[in-house]
Amino acid sequence: MKRVLITGCSSGIGRALAGELSGRGHRVIATARDPDTLGDLDVAERLALDVTSRDSVQRAVAAAGDIDVLINNAGVTIWSSVESPPEEETQRIFETNVFGMLRMIRAVVPGMRERGSGDIVQISSAVARRSTALLGHYAATKAAFDAYSEALRLELAPFGIKVCIVALGAVESSFGTNRREIIEPAYQDLVDHVKARLAKARKSPFSAQFVAERLADAIEAGNLPLRLDGTGDAFDLIAQRAALDDVEWERKTLAEIWTPEGV
Repeated sequence: MKRVLITGCSSGIGRALAGELSGRGHRVIATARDPDTLGDLDVAERLALDVTSRDSVQRAVAAAGDIDVLINNAGVTIWSSVESPPEEETQRIFETNVFGMLRMIRAVVPGMRERGSGDIVQISSAVARRSTALLGHYAATKAAFDAYSEALRLELAPFGIKVCIVALGAVESSFGTNRREIIEPAYQDLVDHVKARLAKARKSPFSAQFVAERLADAIEAGNLPLRLDGTGDAFDLIAQRAALDDVEWERKTLAEIWTPEGV
């Protein structure tokens, strides 16, 4: 039995993970900015935790006690061209997705290092390796998230701590539907084309429960790898970009995003 702290459990993958790991007998500390959203979760503890606040992070980690597994799942996204959102909106995304993760690392790692063991599961996305139009801000945070995670993997290895990046493809959850949209009129045609293409391509995305079961299996198996495919298609998505030179990638992607049904 492991003691697992999960950030961002109010919905989506975090909520599914909390239920799945608790159902398997692990002591799960489910957290969210509003703990009232966790009332119906059958877990060991429910705590208020806002990863954008250092004080909130420190209080929650102190209340949670020794942590065997930290799952950095809390994240936000935005549907926007690179130039459209005000600076404070971009800062909000980085505060949650990047600096929030770093606050959790600083709070939890010293205890893991002292005990000589621990797993850190970093919920990321294939867009970290293949950015695209209208998701540039989210992709940038996940690229930074992945870079930090790779460095952490190397730094923490001598202390018996494993860091695992979970790459995700499309997942059916409220994460995408709840994201804010900030679009200047100049980009409306692009938005219309991309939305039409996504509506066609994502009729059967993976469920949050599917991802939760896949990750729970990996955590229980032990010896987490550097990178794990959380949906089963994320590695293919990353490989598709890696297989193209920049000229071919640009040609193909421009054709896709400007043609509702793709090419």
